[in-house]
Amino acid sequence: MNRITTTTLGGTAAALRLLTVLLALFTGSAALAEIHIQKTPDGGVQPRLSVDESGNVHLLYFKKRLSAPSAREGNLYYRQYMTNEKRFGLPVKVSSSASDIRTFSIARASMAVGGDGRVHVVWYLPRDNQYFYTRSNIERTQFEVQEAVVEMFGEGLDAGADVAALGSQVAIVWGAGSLSREYERTVYGRLSSDSGASFSDELQMGNKELGACACCSLATNFAQHDELSVAYRSAIDGVGRHMQSLTLQLAADGVQTGSYAELSPLQEWELSACPLSTNDITVDGASDQWLVFETEGRIVQMKLGPEQQAQTVAEPFMKTRQKNPSIAINDAGERLVVWAEGISHTRGGRLNMRLMTVDGAAQAPAFSEEITIPSFSFPATAQLPDGSFLVLY
Repeated sequence: MNRITTTTLGGTAAALRLLTVLLALFTGSAALAEIHIQKTPDGGVQPRLSVDESGNVHLLYFKKRLSAPSAREGNLYYRQYMTNEKRFGLPVKVSSSASDIRTFSIARASMAVGGDGRVHVVWYLPRDNQYFYTRSNIERTQFEVQEAVVEMFGEGLDAGADVAALGSQVAIVWGAGSLSREYERTVYGRLSSDSGASFSDELQMGNKELGACACCSLATNFAQHDELSVAYRSAIDGVGRHMQSLTLQLAADGVQTGSYAELSPLQEWELSACPLSTNDITVDGASDQWLVFETEGRIVQMKLGPEQQAQTVAEPFMKTRQKNPSIAINDAGERLVVWAEGISHTRGGRLNMRLMTVDGAAQAPAFSEEITIPSFSFPATAQLPDGSFLVLY
């Protein structure tokens, strides 16, 4: 039996409406994790959630300026989730000044938290054809003045970069190259070994023979010390828009070796147009990496590693495209995948999700009502210290 309760959080001028989905579903005698569904605070959109090495949950989001309601101009903000109070703390402005930050999902901002507690953020400004980077202080009460990332490999920037952090290592990765010759594009990056205080020169990380889809975002993550994973959509001959899994062995301020995993059938997508897709990577308790992405309009999951096969997550509510997935895994090994359905170029669509047990058995949460994601936004999820899941939209 599914039990759903609705709670309103007080204590702020704009009360946050919290939907708590209590899944009284059983596998044997063990109840599955709770799922807490909440609107992005402060009227924000495009939430990105990150869990640090101590289990703390961090939020990055975009908020449009009220003084310019018809424009996209606004700022990025950061908040930390206060576990005991079950709410987010006060906002901290991330971007140095209000800008025309692109609000389409493929160009979303990205966040990672390093071992010293600093928050690292990268985002795209189409007006400047540039990615910008900033990091917080260790206390996460203030962010440094934003700095441009790209000097050499900045042709054809059209989707979001991603940032990863582990210990004192930080990596920023993006796709670049001629928009009219996607089959020659690839992924590039910059590396830091001092928690973002300085970065290497720009490095080619991918194989140009595979191309790189111009308007699809990518995901990156440190698998372990000096090993970086990058998941991105290729553009082989302009039509082979397959989900590529690239593993890089890093040397001091450079790439020592790089290798691509063999494609499983659900990673392959023959398409002459750009699918405008996003993907997400997380790590489970056994340090295995899990990737979620879109293939032919369906959300797909797979564990990264040799001989791993991708699997579809769930059927859609209706015959429509599934997009913008996010994944989280708790200490019990339960996986939650969330995504949007029925979206358009600006419309956020309808929230859907699927919870899976440690052995992969899928459970379908029931909704007391249809949840519509705000325009220009998408869902995000993270595991909380008590084993439950937080979902923002």
